[in-house]
Amino acid sequence: MLESMRKHMSWMMWVIVGLVTVTFLFFGIYPSVTSGRTAAKVDGYVITSDDLNRVYRNMYDSYRQVLKENFDENFAKTIKSQALRELIEHRLLVQEAQRVGLRVTDEELQSHIMQIAAFNKDGKFDKRSYDFYLDRINITPAMFESSQREYLLRQKLEQLVEDAVSVTGAEISAAYALKNPKAKPKDFEKNKAAFSQTYLAEKRREALNAFAKGLQNKASIHINEKVLSL
Repeated sequence: MLESMRKHMSWMMWVIVGLVTVTFLFFGIYPSVTSGRTAAKVDGYVITSDDLNRVYRNMYDSYRQVLKENFDENFAKTIKSQALRELIEHRLLVQEAQRVGLRVTDEELQSHIMQIAAFNKDGKFDKRSYDFYLDRINITPAMFESSQREYLLRQKLEQLVEDAVSVTGAEISAAYALKNPKAKPKDFEKNKAAFSQTYLAEKRREALNAFAKGLQNKASIHINEKVLSL
C-alpha cells in the first residue's frame, strides 16, 4: 500500500512524509511498558500492539496537522499500515547498524539530547524542561535515551548509504532533459543547481529504499494482520 503511495507522490508530498517520518522516529519509538499483543516479529524482535498504536496516533496527528483540509479518512486508513512498516524498517536498520559495528558514544548521545529544542530554555539545556517532557509522555530517562541512541545509530547507517550515492554531470543533464523535454539549454543552466540537489536527494532516497528492501527480503518477518484491522 505504501509503495503505491510512494509511486504517485509529488516532491512536496515527499517532504511532508519526511517531516512526519522524522516525528515518528524521534518521538514515536519507545519500548512498551506493557506487553500488549504481538503486531509483528522481526528476526525474533517483538513489535507490540502498544508500539504500533502509539506510533499510529503520533503519525495520524502529524499528518492531520500538516495536511489540514487535504487530510481525509481514505488517506487515514493507510496510516496504520505505514506505521507498522516504519517500525519494521526501523528495527531492520538498527539491527544492521549494530551488525556492521556502528555505535553511538555517550558523548554523542548527550550532545544530541542537549541540542533538542524542546529541552532548551534561553538557548541552553534545561533539566526541568527535559524532566517535564518525559513525564508528560510517561517514559523514563533511560527509555528515552535508549530510543535516541537507536535514532542516532540508524542515522549513521543511513548516512553511509547516502554517501555512497553520487551522480555525474551527464546523468543530471540527461535527467533534466527527460523531465523537461521542451526546455532550452539556458533553462538547464538556470535551474542546474536546484535540480542537481533535488535529483541527488531522489537518488539517495531510492538507494535507502532499496537498501531497506534488501534487509527486509533477508529477514524473518511475521505480521499479525488482525492487529492492523483493529
